[in-house]
Order: sequence, then structure tokens, then C-alpha cells
Amino acid sequence: VHQANSGRLLNVFTITTLHPIRPQAKCILFLNSFFEFKFLNMQVLFFILCAVCVYAKVTPDYFPQCKRSDPKIEKCVLDAIEAMRPQLKAGIPEVNIPALDPFTVPTLKLDRTAPNLRLKATVRHAKAYGGSDFKIEKLKLNLNNKYAAEIKLVIPKLVVTADYDVRGSRLLTLDINGKGKLRGNFTGITVVAKGIAKPIEKEGVMYLQAEKIVTRVKIGHGQVAFDDTERPVAAVSAATFFNASPGVVIDILNPLIDETSAAVLKAFINKVLGGIPLSEVLTDKK
Repeated sequence: VHQANSGRLLNVFTITTLHPIRPQAKCILFLNSFFEFKFLNMQVLFFILCAVCVYAKVTPDYFPQCKRSDPKIEKCVLDAIEAMRPQLKAGIPEVNIPALDPFTVPTLKLDRTAPNLRLKATVRHAKAYGGSDFKIEKLKLNLNNKYAAEIKLVIPKLVVTADYDVRGSRLLTLDINGKGKLRGNFTGITVVAKGIAKPIEKEGVMYLQAEKIVTRVKIGHGQVAFDDTERPVAAVSAATFFNASPGVVIDILNPLIDETSAAVLKAFINKVLGGIPLSEVLTDKK
């Protein structure tokens, strides 16, 4: 059909039967043939694009796949992570994986009341440096009619910078109020995370979505410094208090650290999994 229409379009002014036709009629016939030809080709192009969108591979070529039925699937996943480690540091935009070094959290709202702690704060432009040096010590997957995982990883050192705004807060007997910049050095960080995901369908394609994630974070040691624009003297006192007994302060903050890290991790995982079809994360193809 396309060949016939294209021939008609190209020969509209040359075939002998058209010579007697008035120029206006030739023009009308030409336009009719032209738009008919273009419309048919646009239809073909549309269907081709649809096919490409449906069957196109989302993940880059170096992105490994693991078989769900593999009895050593944990090893496959660990090998895949190690293979992608160089790319993970800078991030993989094709699959919505942000850079791990630095790992950026635009905004955090903290609001918690507990024994020895009352905290209401907004943290902005938080960046953590050193996360790409993580080491996975344990990985356990349960894919028997569900999607469950447990992972234990160690981060040797994190350097954290952020802008903070703290109001009406107290830690033990120390009032905490102010606005400024924070810098913290933390070492010996261990994170244990457990999570459950479920398959969801979007536009006919199956994806995974994290339903619940629980984390336990342990920090071996920490030192902080505050550059406060409102209460610089009080900020120095707060930093001195923390640095003198980091273990005591971290123990008080641990429930908040666990909750916050779980929320950040869940958002991170869902951002990544939301852009990769399940068939490209796990496959049973031979």
C-alpha cells in the first residue's frame, strides 16, 4: 500500500492521463496523495514506536540479571552489586539510581519526643560521603511466593554535611535551638535492614514496590561541629557535649536514626524499583 501511494505521489504530475487536468485539480490531487501517504507512514511509525516502548530493555547492558530459581541467588546478587560498584558511586540515571558518593537527601523533617529527647528539626541539603565503600556482610533472600530480604552491611566511615534548623528541642538537660551548618564524622557504621516488597502493575508491566522496611543502625564513634548563625556559643557547647560522650548521645538518638534511615532507604529502593521492570530484576529465562 505504501509503495503504491508513494508511486502515485511521485508520478502525479507526469502520468499522461493527468496532463489535461487543470493545475488546480492537479494540486488538489497532489495534496490528497501527499497527506494520504504521510498519514499511512505515520501510522507505521506509531506502531513501531509502540513496539519499541513495550519491548525495549530499560537497564543498561552492564546491569546483571539473576534467576529467581537460582539456588545461589544471593551470590548472584552480591556479584551483580560488585560488578556495578564503579557505576554506583556516580549513580546510574538510566534506572534512577542516585549517586552513592555523595548520597544526597534534599529535606528531612524530624519530630520525636522520647525519654531524654525532644526534637523538632528540619534538615536540608544533607550529603553523606563514603557510602560507596560499603561492604555487605550478609544477604538473605526469600522469594518463595514473596519478596523478602535481609541485609547487613558495614560502612567504614561517613562524613555528613547538612543545613539544620532546630526549634524547641532538648537533649537530656541541654536546650537545642538554632540554625546553621552541621559537619559530622562517623566511623564503624553497621546497618541491618529487613524488608518486604510486593509486585505491582503499571501500564501492563510488573514492577516491585517495597511495602515495609525496618533498619537497625549502630555507630561506633562520632564527632560533630556546628556553625550556627543564631546561637554560636550554644552550638559550641552542644558540639562539646556530643564529642565528650558520643556513645551516650547516639544511644538516645538511635530510635530516631533507625526510623529515619528506614524511611530514606524505602524511598531510595522504590525510586529504583519503580523504573526497572520485574522481568529485568529477576528472570527465570534459561
